[in-house]
Amino acid sequence: MGAIEPLSNLKWETEEPRKIYKFSPKYFLTMGLTNTNINFITQMDKQYPSRLIERQKIHDTHPNSLKCLPTAVPMVNEIYTFLVTTYLPQRYPTMFTLQSPSHLLNIATNKLLPTSPPQDPIEALHLLSVNIDEDFLMLLPAPDGDGYSLQSFIWCYPVGFDAGSKLGLKLREAHKPVPEYKEKLQGSMDRYFGKLEVGRVVYRVNWAIATNDSLCEDGEYHLYEGQEVSTETDIDISNCWVRCELQTLFALPKSGGRILSVHLYLYPLQQIKDEGLGEELCEAIDGLKLGNAPSFWRYKRAPVWQEKVKEFLRG
Repeated sequence: MGAIEPLSNLKWETEEPRKIYKFSPKYFLTMGLTNTNINFITQMDKQYPSRLIERQKIHDTHPNSLKCLPTAVPMVNEIYTFLVTTYLPQRYPTMFTLQSPSHLLNIATNKLLPTSPPQDPIEALHLLSVNIDEDFLMLLPAPDGDGYSLQSFIWCYPVGFDAGSKLGLKLREAHKPVPEYKEKLQGSMDRYFGKLEVGRVVYRVNWAIATNDSLCEDGEYHLYEGQEVSTETDIDISNCWVRCELQTLFALPKSGGRILSVHLYLYPLQQIKDEGLGEELCEAIDGLKLGNAPSFWRYKRAPVWQEKVKEFLRG
């Protein structure tokens, strides 16, 4: 899995969220992977306590945020054991410590986690979810041997769909609504997941404009071909955000599971403007329809918000 580097001096209470956004004048639909290491699969900052509260609220109202097929239980047990007994106490010694061979103490919340995964995999997923502000999408070879399918997940922060609708789907099926995915990415994604070696960790970043600060955005979020749109939609510019996902992919050694960890960041538009990146973001918004997948302009709902967002950024 790779060497774990301890953040021995981390003061998570004052740690600012990473700034992961990067805007390009043309949008190209590619895998866009960058090599990293196992230390990158989770992020900790001062938002940690409030995010854990939100995650529990999401679980209370969205039962589909935690799912596990019977075939995925060994994979869930493996990722749980790795995170609780090895990764968290070694990576974040100021936040987690092994209280005994049987329990890990979350110093930030003063709560204990069993080091052995609970018999119920949903309980194991829940314990991970309310101690780590990451979504984990867990894939195994599909039952028919053709590609990888989503067989378990912690998914608090979906965008534009109910998480439960994706359970059991292959990569190509889960991405079916994404414009140009079949033509541009399907083959390379299937091959990459199949060849991913243990110890290799990669990440990618995406961005979108959100017109509210909801973390769990499982309602209408995208525009599809043929859908009508009104540009008169009331947009509250003070509640518009750049929504970024830091997606990190790695493989488990025993189960062979492919794990995609996802950390969500929301940045106020005012922050982007204050940093002098307003024009850069405006160009990136226009660039959604200038690259190799121009239908992403509608898919990201740009017709709804682009005029008011650009007016604010340039004002």
